[in-house]
Amino acid sequence: MTNYQFLRSCTLGLSFALVACAGDASSTDTDTDAASSGSETGPDPLDAYRGTVERGQYLVDHVLMCGVCHTPNGADGKPDMSLYLAGSRSYDFTDVDGTIITVNAENLTSHNPEGLGGWSDDQIRTALIKGIDDEHIAIYPIMPYPEYSLLTPEDVDSIIQYLRTVPPNDNVVAADFPHFDQQPPAPPVADADVPHTTLPASDPEFAAAERGRYLAATACLNCHTEQVTPDVPDFSKAFAGGKKYTFIRGAPEQTSVNLTPDATGLAAWSVADIEAALKTNREKGTDRELCNTHPGGPDRLGGMTDADRHDVAVYLHTLPPIQNGPFQCEP
Repeated sequence: MTNYQFLRSCTLGLSFALVACAGDASSTDTDTDAASSGSETGPDPLDAYRGTVERGQYLVDHVLMCGVCHTPNGADGKPDMSLYLAGSRSYDFTDVDGTIITVNAENLTSHNPEGLGGWSDDQIRTALIKGIDDEHIAIYPIMPYPEYSLLTPEDVDSIIQYLRTVPPNDNVVAADFPHFDQQPPAPPVADADVPHTTLPASDPEFAAAERGRYLAATACLNCHTEQVTPDVPDFSKAFAGGKKYTFIRGAPEQTSVNLTPDATGLAAWSVADIEAALKTNREKGTDRELCNTHPGGPDRLGGMTDADRHDVAVYLHTLPPIQNGPFQCEP
């Protein structure tokens, strides 16, 4: 398999307004009810009090790669860290009526009003897992909030806590063009629809694969799964690639590749091969750099813990194989 047949960005989807990691299905109402059962003198159930800032930073920077969308590049083509998470990258999204919308990645810094400084924790949480912003407007599902509905409450709160610490930046992000989302929010992904490992529960790597499922469900599923409609994944092809994107209007389409262990996907790749590619952003056997949209390498997915990277690799390696493709990142 060539460079253009491996991991397309697990991240385009990784954040178009906010970010997080995957797990069991949850909702704002469920989180609130659970938190409300505590002491009346305890924390406000709508505040992000679970998890840790450190966990949030890890998820933002090295698992979900929010900066790929929310940190613009400088003239040298590298991320401009003076605009860390300050938004302004733009992408084309085809709406359900066929309209091509230019969607701009939002400012996630603590600035008020350009960033999230004026948002409550619960408003961030609602945008993250339900796709509704602080003005009660639906968010285009180029941000994978349907997958983010699978988040654990602890990881959601960790992300919110970390975003509160990001220094304010007054970068002004243009409005989506020609209009903001006119549709209802996209439906959430059901945990039962995300495939499990094919390993038996007795296998020593079963637990690792299921932990990897948690990470991959939000880090990879959205980009690497074709859709029935512009906001509903085709789970008969989960992780099998074939989803198309246009990053710059008029530029060639990008196509996500098949991550399942089929001959049209990663059948020839071992767990160690996948781990190495995530860490180095280099192709097995050739040492060529992977697709330019794949967020591998030491500053990105390469910064994952060895354990998390192993878990993701075991999961992908033991998915049900699906024949689809092979695809190339670009024609």
